[in-house]
Amino acid sequence: MLSAFSGHSLDDQSAAALMDRVDTKFLVPVDRLVQCLGGLSEHYSVLEMGGLRQMAYDTLYFDTPDRQLYRDHHNGKLNRMKVRIRHYRDSDAAFLEVKRKNNKGRTIKERRLLNTFPNSGQQQAGQLQPILRDVLGLSATRMSPALFVHYRRTTLMNRTSCERVTVDTDLAFLSALNGKRRTLPGLAVLELKSPLLLPDSPLGMRLKLLGYRPLAFSKYCVGTALLAPEQVKTNRFKPVLGKLSRTVSQFKEPSWNRPSIPIFSFA
Repeated sequence: MLSAFSGHSLDDQSAAALMDRVDTKFLVPVDRLVQCLGGLSEHYSVLEMGGLRQMAYDTLYFDTPDRQLYRDHHNGKLNRMKVRIRHYRDSDAAFLEVKRKNNKGRTIKERRLLNTFPNSGQQQAGQLQPILRDVLGLSATRMSPALFVHYRRTTLMNRTSCERVTVDTDLAFLSALNGKRRTLPGLAVLELKSPLLLPDSPLGMRLKLLGYRPLAFSKYCVGTALLAPEQVKTNRFKPVLGKLSRTVSQFKEPSWNRPSIPIFSFA
């Protein structure tokens, strides 16, 4: 299906960084992606790097020992954040990212490149301490690894509007605390990103026509709720967890693809 789309480079995509944006997410069975994306090549191009159009991502989320960031999201706090390291396997680049959701529903992201990717917790803490202090006003000792998420991503860019679309598949979660894992076979997370809501988004209109509705979906919160339901409240996420259960039960679970980010802790 992706061969029908013309490619664009990472430099082309960087022109629309969308670090301050509105996000709209949809859950779609993977066997319906052709129905959702087919015929839209005149409206979108696809990110291509080294001949690849689907990239492997590893993300390591951090939280406080009492899971304050998770609880803020679950409790509907209007100003909340996520802290994570994202590793792009295909380019071997890694960033520390702070993703904030403000009280107007906008997503604001800040990130800093990790110039080298340290292997030990002591090296990692040495890099992250000044960044967390500068960006968050926090000490790295208050944050510890909580959840790994691995997935494959395809990124589309609107040819005429400032809109990006990400299509994430092969989602897999691994707890950094107890080693439990969970995969979501057969599920795609589609996310439409733009400076303002686009009522004329070609993909948005297609999804609406097919009966798909926006749904709140946080990889960190969903993974945490799936792997530690006895330790955290999950009431707020029951609609999405129920939808996941109905969708993934139809597909065979794939083999686990372990994230390439090592587990570490701050001293």
